[in-house]
Amino acid sequence: MKPETKLRKIINEFKIKVGHEKLTPQQLRYVFKQVRNESGLVLPTTPKALPRYLNPHEIYHFLESASKLSPKHRLFAEFLISTGLRVNEARNVMIEDFKENNQLFVRITKFSKQRYVLFTNSLKNKIDLYMQGKRGYLWTSSKNTLLSKRTLQMWIEQIVKKSGLQGVHTHSLRHTFACMMLAKGLRLEELKTLMGHTSIKTTEIYGRLELGDIKQKYLQFMGDL
Repeated sequence: MKPETKLRKIINEFKIKVGHEKLTPQQLRYVFKQVRNESGLVLPTTPKALPRYLNPHEIYHFLESASKLSPKHRLFAEFLISTGLRVNEARNVMIEDFKENNQLFVRITKFSKQRYVLFTNSLKNKIDLYMQGKRGYLWTSSKNTLLSKRTLQMWIEQIVKKSGLQGVHTHSLRHTFACMMLAKGLRLEELKTLMGHTSIKTTEIYGRLELGDIKQKYLQFMGDL
């Protein structure tokens, strides 16, 4: 049977099953699934787009742009790149969450599963200088109230605008962390733990990236942060 004939047959079967009834979107999807399974129709899948990450030159430019806005912009951007945390995870970090052996306790996560990530001594020194002996949350207002997730996202958007980089968004910094870790030689299973992914399939997308010069420049760059 020709593909167009088979498709026409599927459409007719779909019409028969639906009839003149008014169905909800959920019911329509169910009926279509039934027709598709009975007909053996295989739908083409669209491959997921590769994540946008920053190469070493872009990281330097991005952080320099952040510095021109404010020290807070710079530190928050550096914090995301160095830890790989999601914005809301970073938002809820407290100074007390920095533990021994360079481990950072992540109390609020996307899937409500607490975990540990790593931090560099350089980052911790900058955090201590920024906090000036204060306790509690890192990212607060002048009135010492916890900043909203949207405010922190806007910080990154302001940096992106200042930098002029194309296709960069908040999650790009998380992608950048993942790429740097793989470039350093971290295995996908280990990266999955740091990223807080529930499935290794989510982490495997980074294995499709061509890291190029980021692998050669990783150690040099991390030493400059």
